[in-house]
Amino acid sequence: MAACYYHHSGVADAFIVKAFTCEKMVSLAIDLCFQSVQIERDSLSIIKKLQSASVDKSVISPIINDICVLMGSFEEITFSFVNRTGNAAARELARLGAHQFEPRIWIEEAPASVDRIVERERPV
Repeated sequence: MAACYYHHSGVADAFIVKAFTCEKMVSLAIDLCFQSVQIERDSLSIIKKLQSASVDKSVISPIINDICVLMGSFEEITFSFVNRTGNAAARELARLGAHQFEPRIWIEEAPASVDRIVERERPV
């Protein structure tokens, strides 16, 4: 498991930020030499674009194309949609990183506030 946040300055469109974030997640998994990865996102349109065989022609197409190339680095990679209400840990990471300008990465751990959320949401 890994957790991170990156600052995205100068990007006015939340849709583009979500796509950039997904690309960063995939790049981080490659840097950590993960071979099997499951990425959960709360943007169904980005998930559908990554799962589609058709050519994307949206404003985020360069990012989607980059992610698709990076996907070849894994034995297995899946993208799953998680409703925003079910993704409180990711929202907490975004909140923590909102005013930080340097990236922060946690490996095999996460900030205490995120750990508490994950424990609360863990199935029994």
